[in-house]
Amino acid sequence: MNELFFSPLLKRGGGRKLIRGMVWSAAKRCALGGLYPGRLEKHWLRVERHTLALKGLGKGFSGCRIAHISDVHCSLIVLERYLRQCVDAINDLDVDFVAVTGDFITHGRYYARRVAHILSKLNPGVATLACLGNHDYGIFHPNGLGGKDGLADYVAQQLSHADIFVMLNEARVFWRGSSAIQFVGLEDYWSPRYDPKLAFSLAHHNVPTIALVHNPDAAHEVAHCGADLILSGHTHGRRLQNLVPTKTEYFAGMYPLGRNKHLYVTRGISYGRRVHTNSRPEITVFTLEDA
Repeated sequence: MNELFFSPLLKRGGGRKLIRGMVWSAAKRCALGGLYPGRLEKHWLRVERHTLALKGLGKGFSGCRIAHISDVHCSLIVLERYLRQCVDAINDLDVDFVAVTGDFITHGRYYARRVAHILSKLNPGVATLACLGNHDYGIFHPNGLGGKDGLADYVAQQLSHADIFVMLNEARVFWRGSSAIQFVGLEDYWSPRYDPKLAFSLAHHNVPTIALVHNPDAAHEVAHCGADLILSGHTHGRRLQNLVPTKTEYFAGMYPLGRNKHLYVTRGISYGRRVHTNSRPEITVFTLEDA
């Protein structure tokens, strides 16, 4: 029966495609990373583009472009070749800033060194900025299990060697003439070191502010502290109630938070569990305008 079914397809080359499709469909359901099919497909890594007006941005940063990525998950499964292709794709976008919202690794110090080396090739016009995600502290869960002492600081240290400014409850302001833009980075929401009040106490007031926080559950608190745009990841474009629970409804795309405040949740660039079209790996590009 199977031979009769497959033999006509094999003669046309269709059987090979069918089998490969079945294998890839199964692979996409594996672990955090899934399996990588080979060369990065042109239409597999999606580039989402948004124009966003920020009050008080000024002429100096009007037209500024930010590439946002998250959930890199450098690991045994998410291959370095794929991540290097993602870096090339970001560099081709010719942006001013790259913002990375955590989960650089799935686990292990070796991969912290490897991901830092890969991301050192990012080439934005101004800077690459980042916050950490729960996996950068260990395979961390909201109940506190799975943390590894010193891992987060080690990841941040390795990334700093790659000219990536990792903000651990910190703020950084960039100026062009009289125009300014500010980035605030939070430690992970599940980390005992998460402290938005500390981070924003170090920030400038009345400066357009973009906050980086891995978990979108923190969005309302961070917006209340003064962020105009919040960039998050963590969800991989899916509602996560079980394995990696989130409390909010925010899982992919742009969400208004009121009073000209917005949250964007990227689908991340690692390629595991990409069962639905809406959860394809993503690079997000924001073009900023003065409101």
